[in-house]
Amino acid sequence: MCMSLLYRVQQSFQTRLYQFIPTKQLIARVAKTSSPAALNALKERLAFQDGTLESVDWSSSRLNRALLSSCRLARASFAHAQLRGAYFAYSDLRHADFESADLADAHLRSAKLTCANLTASRLRGANFARADLRQASLVAADLSQANLWQTDLRGANLTRAVMIGCHISAVKTDPSTILPNGEPSPAAVDWAAFTRQD
Repeated sequence: MCMSLLYRVQQSFQTRLYQFIPTKQLIARVAKTSSPAALNALKERLAFQDGTLESVDWSSSRLNRALLSSCRLARASFAHAQLRGAYFAYSDLRHADFESADLADAHLRSAKLTCANLTASRLRGANFARADLRQASLVAADLSQANLWQTDLRGANLTRAVMIGCHISAVKTDPSTILPNGEPSPAAVDWAAFTRQD
C-alpha cells in the first residue's frame, strides 16, 4: 500500500518534471524576453509547422523544458540562455552558439552539433547519445553526469571540460580531438582518468 502510493507520487513528479513546453506557451515566454526575430520565427513555426528556426537569436532567453526536437536551428544563438531539460533530439544545431548556456538535463540525442560553440556551458546530466559533436567547442563545459553513448567527438575541443561521472561508451575520437587535459586524443582514450569521482 505504502509502496504503491510512493510509486504514484514519483510518477506524478516525473510527469511534471518532463512535461515539455509547447510552441504556444513558448511564444508567450519569448515575447517577454527575446528579440522580435525569435518571436516571429516561433509564430511562423506554429502556423506552418516547418520547423525552420535557423539563425534566430535566442540569447539570454528562458526556454527551460522547451520542445524543439527535429528543428532546423543551424547558426542559432542560445548564448547565456536557460535551456534546462529542453528537448533538442534530432535537431540540426550546426554552428549554433550555446556559450555559457544552461543545458542541464537537456535531451540532445542524435542532434547535429557540428562546429557548435558550447564553451563554458552547463551540460550536467545532458543526453548526447549518438549526437554529432564533430569540431564542437566544449572548452570549460560542465559535462558531469552527461550521457555520451556513441557520441561523435572527432575534432571536438574538450580543454578544461569537467567530466566527473560522465557516462562514456563507444565514442568516436581522432587525433584532432582535444581532451580535457589539453592533449590530443590517442588511439585509445582512458576516459576513466577524466570521469572518476574521487
